[in-house]
Amino acid sequence: MADTYESGVITSGSLPAGQRTYYEAKLLENLRLKSILVPFCKVKEDFQGRDTGKITYTEVLDTEPDWNPETESTVWMSGAHLDSRTISLDLEIHGDVLKVTDYSELVNYWNGGDLRGLVNGKLGQNMIDHLDICARNAFLAHPNPVFAGTATSLATLGASDIFTPDMAEKARIHLEENEIPGVASMDDSGIQTIACVTTPRVIYDIRNAAGTEWTEVQNYHSTGRRFSGEVGTWAGVRFIKTNRMKLRNAGAVIAQDTLVTATVPGQGAAATVDTVYSVGQNTSTRYITVVDVTGFAVGQYVTISSQSTHAGGTAPVFSDGTQEVRRIVAINTGPKQIILDKPLLKPHAAGDFITKGIDLHGSNFLGGPSVVYGIGERPHPFPLPVIDDLGMIRRFAWRGFLKFQQFRPEYTELLFSAGSND
Repeated sequence: MADTYESGVITSGSLPAGQRTYYEAKLLENLRLKSILVPFCKVKEDFQGRDTGKITYTEVLDTEPDWNPETESTVWMSGAHLDSRTISLDLEIHGDVLKVTDYSELVNYWNGGDLRGLVNGKLGQNMIDHLDICARNAFLAHPNPVFAGTATSLATLGASDIFTPDMAEKARIHLEENEIPGVASMDDSGIQTIACVTTPRVIYDIRNAAGTEWTEVQNYHSTGRRFSGEVGTWAGVRFIKTNRMKLRNAGAVIAQDTLVTATVPGQGAAATVDTVYSVGQNTSTRYITVVDVTGFAVGQYVTISSQSTHAGGTAPVFSDGTQEVRRIVAINTGPKQIILDKPLLKPHAAGDFITKGIDLHGSNFLGGPSVVYGIGERPHPFPLPVIDDLGMIRRFAWRGFLKFQQFRPEYTELLFSAGSND
């Protein structure tokens, strides 16, 4: 009963001995993604929403002027009409928890025994990543996305339907024609600008397009403020890069199969990856078993996703929080085993999909806040009481009652494309 209750606990017994010298944080830590998309959301706080579970956002529409002249005999004018529109946000509970023991070798080495310092740091990053992905999913839920080339949906985007610079200029023109104000004034002029949040690959394709007059951010950032993640400008659009907008395997399916048996967290990784990393735990299963390995190859990035979120033959849904992306480092064709670069960190059921598809890239042109960030309870980290019999398990959690949702889709133009190949 206790094992079930405390599932997910990191215990010192589950850590491999002798790896302490490899726990160098600065060498093993990936470059941390800062929050890119949340700052572009309109924040709406209503703490009564904690009790009702709902926030109503009301916007008063601008008037429509009647520019016909009045006659001298006019006594009473009809006046301009005011009206409004509303959206309702059904708040959701978001949060996570991390559990460690007092004797955790990994934790003690990294933090000199300061368990709370490590866990709160990791938990804070978990919260940032979680909220930024929720914001991204809301931006990608635009009701009228645009597709590169002749495609009409994510599934019909081909590998050659890459982003071209004229698409950025058209997006800017569309927003300006609709008198969208721009996201912010980045200098003292007060002139607001159009920004585009996109992927490093799309930035690369713009930089290398013939005739592109790309300006690096280093050439103008001293003249005013710049966005977090901003890399340059072209055609009056300021570009911000983040890999959150890269949707691995979200396009047309190239290869897809199913898991023969359920997997558990910690399973699937090779013992040694790239001749450098010793990965996972000694007791872990070092592979996942699939029905058929045909179509899969070493070096591919694949997505493991839930069968409950999409049908066979279709791509994973980017809003599904149970999916994981991993690189294939080896394939055992006889027993039909696929070996990954990192262990799976979430459980997956038998029959869940493993998919290789076309990678897609979202480019979100922002002319103003189009997503509202509704808050009934602000997300916040907190320690939980120690409740195990030995008083060893430390639990740290964060929680929020909130919702990211579209509310002004006309303020953005969302474009999906494929990316060039190396």
